[in-house]
Amino acid sequence: MPQVYLNPVTKEKATILKTSAQTNGAYTLIEVELQPGGGNPIHFHEQFTEDFYPVIGTLGVHYLGKEILLKPNKNFKVPLLDTHRFYNPTDEIIVFRARLEPGQPNFENFMAVLFGLVSDGKTFGKNQMPYNPFHAILLLHWGDTQVDHFLFRWIKPLLSVMVTLSRKLGYEKHLLKKYKTV
Repeated sequence: MPQVYLNPVTKEKATILKTSAQTNGAYTLIEVELQPGGGNPIHFHEQFTEDFYPVIGTLGVHYLGKEILLKPNKNFKVPLLDTHRFYNPTDEIIVFRARLEPGQPNFENFMAVLFGLVSDGKTFGKNQMPYNPFHAILLLHWGDTQVDHFLFRWIKPLLSVMVTLSRKLGYEKHLLKKYKTV
């Protein structure tokens, strides 16, 4: 049964159609229903590519400072390390799929926990930063969602130490138990 997550900040309904486990690590396939004005912040990934496929409507992709509008039957693959974001540039609900290669079980955790924290009011701002810094550290680790910001660059070397501490303090187990449905 597909895992469905709702995010009121980014105006997303995301369904994991294929998990990394189901594809033997080849890819994770996510379908996103995005409300008008919805979208995510600019970011990049170090561990996976992201291939966007519109299903219904026009999908906007901000890629390296350029705006790309994709219609159904077109796709756009974002390589590693390239800054991007997706958004709905229309007045209609759109649906698109994102294929993450290779498969990303940690991103699956990221989405479940982040959307859960947002829905529970445990984040702030349009970038959905958790109030609890241990939650934020785990999300950064799981999501491989990197931002080009001086604060992020400053804390990145400490990330593995903080992830270990977050695990020892039981935050990872608690978040996965509360928000992960499978």
